[in-house]
Parts: sequence; structure tokens; C-alpha cells
Amino acid sequence: MKLQGLEAEAVWDTMPTGRLLVVDDDAFLRATLMEQFAAEGFDEVYEAETLIETFREIDLRNPDLIILDIRLPDGNGIEICRKLRERGFAKPIIMLTGQNAEQDIIASLEAGANDYVIKPMRLGELLARVKSQLWQHKASDTARFSIGGLSFLPANKLLKSEDETRKVILTEKESTILKYLYRAHPNCVTKEELLAEVWGFQNGLSTHTVETHIYRLRQKIKRLTKKNIILTGMQGYSLSSVP
Repeated sequence: MKLQGLEAEAVWDTMPTGRLLVVDDDAFLRATLMEQFAAEGFDEVYEAETLIETFREIDLRNPDLIILDIRLPDGNGIEICRKLRERGFAKPIIMLTGQNAEQDIIASLEAGANDYVIKPMRLGELLARVKSQLWQHKASDTARFSIGGLSFLPANKLLKSEDETRKVILTEKESTILKYLYRAHPNCVTKEELLAEVWGFQNGLSTHTVETHIYRLRQKIKRLTKKNIILTGMQGYSLSSVP
């Protein structure tokens, strides 16, 4: 199937980083999407043609978002989506559906898809939806974040070691600080900004409050890894590593 009316007019102020997996049995479509995503700043874009290749690439690449065609030579995209959710894959899935496929769209969403785009697609629309889903997932408290090899679950205020054999429970403020630093990465966040965002404009508070909480957060992180996860710079704090 060939794309019709491809449009690359979407210009994004900030491109969220992420690994993309394009799953479709149309080689021309895959090549076109991979080329356009690369042009938009995505430096890790992978492809799969069949169900078997899809699960292999997911295990190998750990994609942050999957673009999944509803029809594959050896499987049904809806069932693949459902199986991925059952396996615990929580990252965004965007389905590619045919025209006049209302039932497929409903079934896709019920199977756990985050969004859908109807073929023949406008590339600008697909790019915008990919950007939106990546940002929504990054901002979601239900997401599992990877920070310096540690696993962070904001909803549960849990920070786990890479092998998940050790964990520490964060306070509300510690979790909010770590989440804010994650969203700001790779930028540095000033103490004043953290004070305003985490505590609001409460009377009697100074940046010493931020320093104290950062110290306690670092002590908890040391229980899980020897890596220096939270860096101190001239302007404030930043995270050392985020995928």
C-alpha cells in the first residue's frame, strides 16, 4: 500500500526523544516513515514486518512507542496489542487502521491502544500524534521511568534497583522532585524553581529546604546504586542519565 498525501509540514518546538518501532508489512511505508522520523530528530527508529519480528524487536529494542498496523501476514494487530498489554508493556501504541473500519478502531482501543491513524495517512498528523503520546506517557504518573539504570514508579513512589531486588520508598516531596528533574532532563533545574514547583510559594521556606530534600533523596539512591544520579551544577540540579 502506498501513502497518499504525505505532508511533513509539522514543525515541533521540542522533540521528545524516544525509540520508535514501526510495524507494517508494507516495505515502502516502513521506509518512508523511518526516513521521515529520522528527519524529525528521532535517531532510533526500528522496523518489523511480521508478528514474530515484532516481539523480537520489542525484546531487543525496548521501544518507547509502537506504530502497529492492524493487519499483518502472520497475525492481527489488535491481538498483538492485547498480548503486549497482558505482558506488561505500558508504553504508547498507535494503531494504523483502514478507512471505514470503525469496529477495528473500537477493538483496538479496547485492546489497549492509545490512539489510531487511518490509512492513507497524513504524515503530519501521525508525527503530531507520536509527539503527543510520547509527552503524555513521559508526564504520566502510571509510567515506569528509567533513571540511571534505576526503575522509578511515581504512582507508587518506588525507586528500584536495575534487577528489582532492592527498592526504597520515597516521600511525596522526594518523588515530586525526582519526577520534575526527569521531565526537565537534560536541562538543569534551579533550586528556586524546585522550591516553587514542589512547595509552592509558602512563607518561611528557603532553598535550604530543597538542599535538605536533595540530600535525603541522594542517600536513598545510594542504597540502590553507586552511580551519581543527581548532579549539582552552577544553576541547580539535573539528572545524569535518562534514556
